[in-house]
Amino acid sequence: MNVRIGIDIGGTKALAVAYGGDGPLAQAHSYTNTDGLAGLTATVSGLVIELAAAPELAGHTIEAIGIGIPGIVDTDRGTVSHGVNVGLDSGDVPLARAITEATGIPTRLSNDVTAATIGAAHYLGSSNDVALISLGTGLAAGLILDGRPRTGLLGSAGEIGHIPYIPSGPECPCGQRGCLELYASGQALSRLWPQGGKHPATHLLAAAQNGDPAAQTALSTWIGAVAHAVTLLVLTLDVAEVLIAGGVTEVGGPLLDALRSELERQANQSRFLSQMGLAERIRLVPSEANIAPLGAALATF
Repeated sequence: MNVRIGIDIGGTKALAVAYGGDGPLAQAHSYTNTDGLAGLTATVSGLVIELAAAPELAGHTIEAIGIGIPGIVDTDRGTVSHGVNVGLDSGDVPLARAITEATGIPTRLSNDVTAATIGAAHYLGSSNDVALISLGTGLAAGLILDGRPRTGLLGSAGEIGHIPYIPSGPECPCGQRGCLELYASGQALSRLWPQGGKHPATHLLAAAQNGDPAAQTALSTWIGAVAHAVTLLVLTLDVAEVLIAGGVTEVGGPLLDALRSELERQANQSRFLSQMGLAERIRLVPSEANIAPLGAALATF
């Protein structure tokens, strides 16, 4: 049986999963070596070697490697630009070619959020028109329109986190002020509710539900910004579904309820928004779903 490997490369860790015709067969984890092209190539090669030696892959052939990686990705050329979080500071780094040469296996690159969107849509059985909001360190959206991933002219489609939300707000690392990701990302939630430790969303929602005024204020600020991201995508693209992904989704139902409640509140104030059905379009991606490696593997077909 032929096997495809999907790899999600993050700034600190990488996850590789081998997929057969019936689903995942084996997985491997590694810390990410961010020492430039050589470091990332070593990281991926090590993961591939580990998976190839797994008992579950005995007798199978690895026919392709798919990689989801932060940065501006040119899938056709196999290059990454501005992948600063993974040690690729320059432009047009030929990562796909380097990995193919190191492993002898054809390799295809995708932006990490695009890979996550492909994986989530497949995992949830979503429609051909879907957006995914990734609530992580930053904020970005992945897009599938008319059944095809949309990455844009420069590979930067979906960078909604850098649309100014409050123009008088603090300076963003991108050079603008008050960008949406300063208010709606997972990192923004941690700043708003630092007492939440490693699970700020769980802690904040529980405190707000118990009547803590400070928690209710923080939740209102954060969930309002996330709702703005949903509204922005629906009014721009009219996608059938908006998927919410990232570590904060571990909260599950309470997060979905809070976001739907905020979207309904906004809709009640606008006849136009009330016709958009915003609250009915959102779905949470289960936090345990390995959507990024799945999407990276699917992108190799």
